[in-house]
Amino acid sequence: MKNNFYPKSPENISKNLTALPSSYQFRASLAVLAIILFFVLYAAMVTAMGYLVYYAFTYEVTYINKFTILLKVGAIAGAIMLFIFTLKFIFKLKNHKPTNRIKLIKDEQSELWTFIDTICKETGAPKPKSIFIDPDVNAYVSYTNMWLSLFLPVKKELTIGLGLVSCLNLSEFKAVVSHEFGHFAQRSMKIGSYIISANTIIHDMIYSRDKWDDILDQWRASDIRLSAAAWVITPMIWGIRQILTLFYQFLNIMYSSLSREMEFNADKVAVSTSGSNAIISALWKLDSGFEKWNNTINHAYLAAQKKLFSKNLYTHNLIAIENATESQKEILKNLPIDTRGGKTFFSDSEISKASMYASHPPNNKREDNAKTPFIECAEDERSPWILFNKTEDIQQEMTTLIHEQYIQKKPTEFSTTDEFENFISQEAHGKDLLEEYQNTFLNRFLTIEKEEELNKKSFNFLNGTNKTLDQLKADLSQLMLPVNELETLMSKAQQISQGTLKENSFSFNGKTYKKKNLQEGYSQLIHAREKLFENDFKEWDVSFCAFHLALAKKESKEKILLKIYKQHDLISQIYRSCVGVKNTIFKELDIIQSREDVTQEGINRFGRKINDLYVSINTNLEEINDKNFVAMPNIDTINELKESIIEGGAFQREDGKIFENGGFDKIINNIENAVVHCQRIDQKSIGLILSFHKELQNNLT
Repeated sequence: MKNNFYPKSPENISKNLTALPSSYQFRASLAVLAIILFFVLYAAMVTAMGYLVYYAFTYEVTYINKFTILLKVGAIAGAIMLFIFTLKFIFKLKNHKPTNRIKLIKDEQSELWTFIDTICKETGAPKPKSIFIDPDVNAYVSYTNMWLSLFLPVKKELTIGLGLVSCLNLSEFKAVVSHEFGHFAQRSMKIGSYIISANTIIHDMIYSRDKWDDILDQWRASDIRLSAAAWVITPMIWGIRQILTLFYQFLNIMYSSLSREMEFNADKVAVSTSGSNAIISALWKLDSGFEKWNNTINHAYLAAQKKLFSKNLYTHNLIAIENATESQKEILKNLPIDTRGGKTFFSDSEISKASMYASHPPNNKREDNAKTPFIECAEDERSPWILFNKTEDIQQEMTTLIHEQYIQKKPTEFSTTDEFENFISQEAHGKDLLEEYQNTFLNRFLTIEKEEELNKKSFNFLNGTNKTLDQLKADLSQLMLPVNELETLMSKAQQISQGTLKENSFSFNGKTYKKKNLQEGYSQLIHAREKLFENDFKEWDVSFCAFHLALAKKESKEKILLKIYKQHDLISQIYRSCVGVKNTIFKELDIIQSREDVTQEGINRFGRKINDLYVSINTNLEEINDKNFVAMPNIDTINELKESIIEGGAFQREDGKIFENGGFDKIINNIENAVVHCQRIDQKSIGLILSFHKELQNNLT
């Protein structure tokens, strides 16, 4: 490259480093066999149903009467329905293109194209037809047309996420892109296209319900003399779906084992261009990059509620990454030395949080693969952004796309960098104090006793000291012990579910839970934790608040503290109300769906009840008014508080038949969003309380 933007590659690499192992070739053969079996089975099924239609039309009826005519017509209709069932899913195969991408113009991004072309030359992969960028921590290879790729040598395209560009250095970026081009060079990518096509057909035949199923239901509900054929083909459809379910599972098992080998081989390609360390350090950094980018998007969404918009979200993402650089370097410094070379980045079977690698083999297995053998290579610490021309323009164009597609806003005015950064810093206000109290308030409500009761209890702490506070914290530690044990088991259950633990079961209350009943076990853990929160923490909460009320009285600040307590109690009520309404709706929906005698009037009545429950949340919202409102970080007024829970500041009744006009989906979406927003506000309110408490503690002896 003329500007020397291409990092050095390892020297004296063995040609066998990226050679496909026999295990890869064996699994590729099995996957090909599975695909052939499916398409043979599918072709046979379509042919058989086509012949059935032909036979139904040409079969001669010996005796003509009403019964035989009905039988003939029913046989023809049934055969046509079966034939359509086998064919209809082919017409649903579409070449879906992501809408959150921007195509780069080659002449405007010559440095990036030269960089990519050099990687292609080094890996032996064909050059991409196009290069796209998207907003996220992401990079992937795809066919320009997946369905045409089944039959023709279609070109491929590369998509690079700008979030990825922000969180890696140039060598790591080279390694990640080389990994993707490792897939370009793999013939087994075409196997993936066939499997995706087969899976689309099978999945729709098994699970999809459309107009065809509605017609069959209506046919079965008609006069038995007309619906006999419908009742005959129904078990046939069920049988076809059961057979395809088994084949669907078999096909995916075959491909998942091949996919694992594909990823290992693509990592070897990355090692061949960048050394062993770059691809693994990139993988290690991606989790942090993924988290920082998600936080940036979340901040953009929340800031939009205050009519605050950044013209360039990548500025703030880069600031967040820069702020974490020193701590990241310290963590890296303290990682254990790997005897093979470099650091040991992963010590267990952790799956990457970044969505681009979430379905890949465990990180420690990938590290072992990349370091066998260990390939040394110099590392280029420069940012991959040096490859892009007009960086600011690209970032601003992508920010516009994010506002429109992710946040559904079209801003016309923008905040300054400092204003937006101030919003971000305010969002983090009080989080350090939450950690001081072992994050006990993250998953439970703080119980606020009535003012009269709190005043009485505060007399017990008139002579409170630092020792009193230390004792409260010690008592909390004891209360949190069983909670921490439950949360350790919950984490274990999640790891078992993800397949990242060697163990495949956990025990709780004398019962062992494996993958088959893992959800049941997880629910039991949640229930046990909620029971602890409900029964064991109330007394501590009351003492905690009463102690600080006693401190406030000494400084004549009890009125403002009681006001903050009252506001938090009202916020908790709104939060509980949203959760309660959501749970009630889903519980009653399950009951109605399990009944067979539901009438249209019953459905309409249930719709009206849902609307009543939905707008009932407004009763709690209205209890917070301007007189008793205390500002919180990024929530300055009562209107902002209400707007931050539900757009418009109130839950509005949906008109008409909500199950038919989309009103039900809108209600559920609004309630689920309100629950998330209430959790954020609850944490802000807790942070406000703890900050006020901290000020009161300054005068303790």
